Amino acid sequence: MAVGADSELEHVMDYLTDWFHGTNSRFSQWKIDGRPANLKNGMPLHRGLFFTKSLLFAKQSVQAYAANGHVYKSSVLPGKAILNLSRPGESCTIAESESFREAVRNVRPGKGNAQVGYQHYWQEGWKTGEIMKFAPPPHEAEHYQRLHHLALAFPGTAQSIAALNQLQAITRDCIEDIVTAGKLSGYQAILGNEQQSGASYPILIVLDSSILTPPELV
Repeated sequence: MAVGADSELEHVMDYLTDWFHGTNSRFSQWKIDGRPANLKNGMPLHRGLFFTKSLLFAKQSVQAYAANGHVYKSSVLPGKAILNLSRPGESCTIAESESFREAVRNVRPGKGNAQVGYQHYWQEGWKTGEIMKFAPPPHEAEHYQRLHHLALAFPGTAQSIAALNQLQAITRDCIEDIVTAGKLSGYQAILGNEQQSGASYPILIVLDSSILTPPELV
């Protein structure tokens, strides 16, 4: 179910905890609108704020920024409109999960993450975190395999960098589909999982910064 003030199920209250956000910026309040347009690898920022429960993961995510890397801590105010997709069928109803899956599909019909097209892969993807990674449709799989090969086989070359940038942009667009669908569906945040280096981490995608306590530098 969507998490709200009337929820009585303990396991959907997982969002009431500390959340961590890694960034290369310093600030005193959370802001989604009005941020600089290009801060992350030359690509537009997402229209949402991304948090992890893992302080270690948050610190690792800013290591590349060296002295300019910062981690902030915040928590979510209770009684907000949050869709918990971390365990579809338990953390939310299958009907809620399916309604949101359809909303994501409708953002860019015929495009986007192939996992969204199948209920099984959608549900498992939110549990494992694979949903945050791009999966091409079967008829385009060979093309994306070639891109992956170019990105990894010739590191540092113009070909490799171009392929890597293309793959990152595609993944970003698929994640942005989730952000857009969440806003259109009236949610203030989406709770799920993401996967990095074979490990899954709880992720909170905040769509409305007013639900957060002020940022606290860790």
